[in-house]
Amino acid sequence: MTPGPFRGRGILEIPGITLGHAGEFGPDRLTGVTAVLPPPGAHVGVDVRGGGPATHETDVIAPGTHSYGADAIVVTGGSALGLQSVSGVVRALAEAGRGFPAPGLADTVIPLVPAAAIFDLGRGDGTARPPTDVDGEAAARAALRSAHDRAQAPGVRGSLGAGLGARSGQQTMRSSTGSIAIRLPGGYTVAALVVANPLGTIGTPDGNLWAGPLLDSYGFDLPRIGHLPATPESTAEATSAKNTTIAIVATDAALNPAQVTRMASGAHAGIARAIHPSHTLFDGDTVFAVATGDVSLPEDFAASTLDQVAITAAAADALSLAVIDAHVAAAPVEDSWGQPPTLSDVAPDFVETFAAQD
Repeated sequence: MTPGPFRGRGILEIPGITLGHAGEFGPDRLTGVTAVLPPPGAHVGVDVRGGGPATHETDVIAPGTHSYGADAIVVTGGSALGLQSVSGVVRALAEAGRGFPAPGLADTVIPLVPAAAIFDLGRGDGTARPPTDVDGEAAARAALRSAHDRAQAPGVRGSLGAGLGARSGQQTMRSSTGSIAIRLPGGYTVAALVVANPLGTIGTPDGNLWAGPLLDSYGFDLPRIGHLPATPESTAEATSAKNTTIAIVATDAALNPAQVTRMASGAHAGIARAIHPSHTLFDGDTVFAVATGDVSLPEDFAASTLDQVAITAAAADALSLAVIDAHVAAAPVEDSWGQPPTLSDVAPDFVETFAAQD
């Protein structure tokens, strides 16, 4: 297989990972939940860099904890109100027997489910209708079904799950969920799944992409996007905390908890390369990382270190490209919905060419 980036099945190109979505895509309610299930034994990490995060149980996957990992990682809409969806994910996983064995309690498990939320409140009919525990349970059950029946492979990009209400550029353009994978010459695969809902924009003032140099370095031959919708003047309302980019990067490499957390940290460069500005006080930018352990690192220390650097660099690249993918994949809606345009409305030639890269 040729090294380099490809859309494919995105994060599902990492064997053992599955996911499920739930939510509502209509003129009255645009929000949802995505539950990603790492395989048993996977190591996970997280790095929170934004100034306005809404998170849940991120401390339990920090290096130095018991290193159990996570039974699911949840990305949800609804800001902190949407974190109630995690209880539904926990309930579904517990019923399925997935979780940390409760000491001294036979047949009882405690699912560990770190989560992070984007702000999408009011992006349907203007009322706050965040994801609920019912939405979370539906997303988890969809992921469990997919884990048992690979024929039910879920989507990894577009207006689904947590990306249903995503926007960018101070809410001037609709975004969604995106996912890209990269094969490395060393035999590893790295992938990113992102819900891109940033304050900043993907487009430069001269009609190019902030991630343009990265796309050029991989040999993408793409049309210019031209000028995106103008962002409003910087007022308290326009720049308020209605944002956040949440990502999950993953690899089949055998990384320990410290190494996978370093991958999460390094992947933040991918947000910064694709979005300007990023990591603001009005964003809660958060990156989770998963290492499934299928491909061992070299025993030689120097060779192992070099491979870890390459994996982390690829995670950042995959995340930059996934941010673009999230904009390319956003589904247009009827004018009657009163929603901002998508990239396909603004730059159809770019979207068609990017989507055909596979």
